Amino acid sequence: MIAPAKRRRLVMRIVDVKQYGLLTGLLLGWCLMSSAGPVSVQAQGGSNANDAIQPELDRRHLWNFDGEKPGQPPAGFLAGTTGEGPAGKWSVEPDAQAPTAPHRLTQGQSSPNKEGLQILLADGVTYDYVDLSVRLRPAGDRPQTTGGGGVIFRAKDARNFYAAIADLATNSLDLIRVEDGQVTVITHEPIKPKAGPWHLLRVLHDTILSKDLIEVAFDGKIVYSTWDKAQFGGQIGLVTRGDAAIGFDNFHAIQLYSQKPLSKPAAY
Repeated sequence: MIAPAKRRRLVMRIVDVKQYGLLTGLLLGWCLMSSAGPVSVQAQGGSNANDAIQPELDRRHLWNFDGEKPGQPPAGFLAGTTGEGPAGKWSVEPDAQAPTAPHRLTQGQSSPNKEGLQILLADGVTYDYVDLSVRLRPAGDRPQTTGGGGVIFRAKDARNFYAAIADLATNSLDLIRVEDGQVTVITHEPIKPKAGPWHLLRVLHDTILSKDLIEVAFDGKIVYSTWDKAQFGGQIGLVTRGDAAIGFDNFHAIQLYSQKPLSKPAAY
């Protein structure tokens, strides 16, 4: 909850009296303070933390899969695929070297074609605008020739979403839009992974001056930014592509709302 004193300081930074005039500034400040109720933040530890959570109050989710039973799919997620064949084999596995041991999440089911996508959506979790990140690494015994893994955002279902996919075999990253199962590559960019098995993929989808910004970073370096009026819905999730077996840990989402306009601009 934001303390009253801190809320007043935030309001005074928002309302510039010199710009708007004393009376207008006071009225706007009063309206903002009247409408600004407590901000609820829910931190989740493990994928079983979806239980008994009110979606409208969620501002943060963190899945580290450490509270899950090894060998089982994670609770609170729905699997799907954009291609032919069965949905992927998502399972929690022991990993003493995971960023938050002792578990990681692994998807080991390859797609019949190299562009097929295996989808895992968080059930009942939606964001208008989101800061999304995950740790990922290659997994499995077979050599990886193509594919990759990443995060899903602005999803309506398993056939309509946006995704950022890092291909750790070719050191490249794709930002894609999937509509009715058809993939459109928005951009294909080179990446330089840092040393070590685990890497950090992060996507920021925000709104600035009523324009939607999508920004993708890999291992702490911004790879691509674009203005794109993201469509579909607000679900989030994980994805793998092709024959890649990928391990995931610390799947983290934070609601972004500071830049969201309070109302539509006035017509002149």
